[in-house]
Amino acid sequence: MSDRRIDHIPLEELFDFKRGNSKYTKKYCHLHKGQYEVYTGTTIGKFASIDTYDYSEPNLTYTTDGVYAGTVEIIKNEKYNIGGHRAVLKALDPDLDLSYFEYTLKAIFKKNVKDGSVPSLTWSNIRKLPIPVPVDSTGNYDVEEQKRIADQFKNLLEKKENLQRKHEDLSESYIIIPKDEGDYKEVPLNELFDFKRGGGCTRAYCNQHKGIYPVWSANNLTPLAHIDTYKYDGRYISLSRNGIAGKITILDGKFTINEDRFLLIPKVDNIDYGYIRYTVEPVLRSKKKGRAGHNGENEFTKLSFTILNNTKIMMPISKNGEYDLERQREYAQKYDKIYKIKDEICKILESVISTEIVID
Repeated sequence: MSDRRIDHIPLEELFDFKRGNSKYTKKYCHLHKGQYEVYTGTTIGKFASIDTYDYSEPNLTYTTDGVYAGTVEIIKNEKYNIGGHRAVLKALDPDLDLSYFEYTLKAIFKKNVKDGSVPSLTWSNIRKLPIPVPVDSTGNYDVEEQKRIADQFKNLLEKKENLQRKHEDLSESYIIIPKDEGDYKEVPLNELFDFKRGGGCTRAYCNQHKGIYPVWSANNLTPLAHIDTYKYDGRYISLSRNGIAGKITILDGKFTINEDRFLLIPKVDNIDYGYIRYTVEPVLRSKKKGRAGHNGENEFTKLSFTILNNTKIMMPISKNGEYDLERQREYAQKYDKIYKIKDEICKILESVISTEIVID
């Protein structure tokens, strides 16, 4: 039987807290440019570098406020500084492995971030928190066991990152069902549809005319707002022009659209909206311009209003030369089934990826 065990020790008995220096503002850093990096609240990109340094050894740090509040990170630079939106946790014992605590504190700190207009994590709220620490049979900190657990954390996180990449690839991919042996015709979208551009329905206007009818903008999942009037009543194919451009949403009911979205109005009969959605969206998404992003995060892309003139799709044709509505519906049903399976797989991956690893 192993003599190793896990003790729960208050955070303040493991680490000394030191707040970052609030004087390291953008203005100060601009006036004191140098080679020593300043780490502050942001965890993405570089804030600044100045001509002096405060720290010359690795330290455990965390972001104290803002969007990334509670984010734990080891700073390993030889010489660096800590700004006002970050704090330093200095180990009180040489047998405390920083990598172990970087992984261990991540879930604990995230759970204790105080929500609000500016999320925050204060020392007074976390100093007494019991932190799990491996100890040996004599009660001393077991640094080798900490390192072993840290390695396990690292391996698990690498596997989660690999799953994340697979999830992104899957969620951003489109499925193309092979064509059947029937006849097809390549048709420009502007022969099938007119497009209706939305009007200038701004947030300010929406706030002044609050109601029950949705206003659809660039977002394909939720309306921009709800107002007291509507412009359209029925079932329409809608298309985001900005934001995550090229996404198709079928809108049904009474609603309005603004200039970030337009509607496809059929010029001909025998068009199945589901077939159009599944076959047109991949084509339009491939033509988007602008800043891309995984799963739509930080994406800002656009489509030209002339995109319909330059885009063609294959339409099933019946024996009498008309668009074959029945075959379109059959394809749409097949796509529905396949995308439901894809969505279920994505949900399972999301559940695994979002699971926090906790030592108790």
